[in-house]
Amino acid sequence: MARLTWETKAGRIVLSSCGALVALALIGGGYYWWGGPHERRVARQVLDEACGGVLPSDEIRAVLGEGPFEKGPGRSGPSDTEQAEEGGKSGIRQVSCAVQRDEEHGAGHPTHDASVAVTVRSVPERKAADTAADRVSERPRDYELLPPLQTDGLPPAALGSGWRGVFSTDEGFDHRSGDESATTSVLLDCARDRGGLLVTVDVHEEDVTLDDPRRRTTYARIATATAAKASRKWGCDAALGEPLRTVALPVNADEDVALADVSGTCRGLPARGSRVSRAWEDARSGGPVEVCVLGGDGTGMPAAAGFADSTDEARRYQLVAYYGPFAQDARVGQQARHGRYSEDPVPGDAPAGHLAGGGHWASAACEDGGGPALFTVRPSDASDGNEYGKDGKLLGPKTSAADLAYERAALKEFARRSASAHGCAAPKLP
Repeated sequence: MARLTWETKAGRIVLSSCGALVALALIGGGYYWWGGPHERRVARQVLDEACGGVLPSDEIRAVLGEGPFEKGPGRSGPSDTEQAEEGGKSGIRQVSCAVQRDEEHGAGHPTHDASVAVTVRSVPERKAADTAADRVSERPRDYELLPPLQTDGLPPAALGSGWRGVFSTDEGFDHRSGDESATTSVLLDCARDRGGLLVTVDVHEEDVTLDDPRRRTTYARIATATAAKASRKWGCDAALGEPLRTVALPVNADEDVALADVSGTCRGLPARGSRVSRAWEDARSGGPVEVCVLGGDGTGMPAAAGFADSTDEARRYQLVAYYGPFAQDARVGQQARHGRYSEDPVPGDAPAGHLAGGGHWASAACEDGGGPALFTVRPSDASDGNEYGKDGKLLGPKTSAADLAYERAALKEFARRSASAHGCAAPKLP
């Protein structure tokens, strides 16, 4: 038999055919491993295993694409373990994880950055008027504060459609294309007095704009779908809302309205001449956090760096209603910052009073198992630091008797209307 070499015609034909077959095999193998069934299977496995199996694959892929994905710790740290799911000394069961596009191995895939961080946390059943459990001394060592909402001092958008949840955006949000981040929080009430579940989802994505309602809704659906899946997996059996059709954009800094024209979270609040005549508000729809900001004609806009960081001379007032775990966290936060250094009561010590650094708080008993609601009013020049005067009290804004009277009047009406809308008792006021 003649030798097959490149110098003969037959050899060239055979060797070329073999080379083509090898190339096809390599291409086919590469497709299987990097762009085909293997990659899809690995991507599915990442989503199936992250956060104890409560992530909704379809909704995650609607943001991140088909993969490949990287899994990492969420905002609450690396708690994606069976031990974390079962709950520690605090009795709180929690999983936290993050999934992002794997750009290093994503040849042929979108290269702009995108990630989804999810925290699912159980909420123990609480007595209607029990605030003592929110004292720092009563909290277990492994108790963790909730992931903060990205409100920048402005009202978040309520989800609606039967969901107790809010949608908020990152600081400096100006409704333009670029890097965008959004946080969606959903609170479920478990059946048969078994507490609740709180789901927090953070989405970060480059080269998008949240002006597009479809994008906002896609982000929020990750939270509602996660809540539904966690409710089934964790035996919560909560009543769920309807599928989200659209999600409103949170109020922007230049979207204030005349106080006489408000119809949502600021409705019914008193004016104060030209000092308080404008409002930033959202629709009141039973969410776990409600915000109203009041100001005058010349107050400017709430600062992008945060309400309390405003340098405007004109004073504004931020009123916030907290329910369920958000009320608990707000009390614990006040206890941690001020309770150890002041003889004056702070939220958790008493149902109502004067806030350290400026402002007031009130509370209301709620029979939904989430514990008492917390209502606060703070002026924009309130102090949240640790600067104390010679009398041992935290330094705060210079306020007149008329200023304090207005704060209490605004808080009274805000708390009354919010508590009534949530089915809670009449608030206890300062």
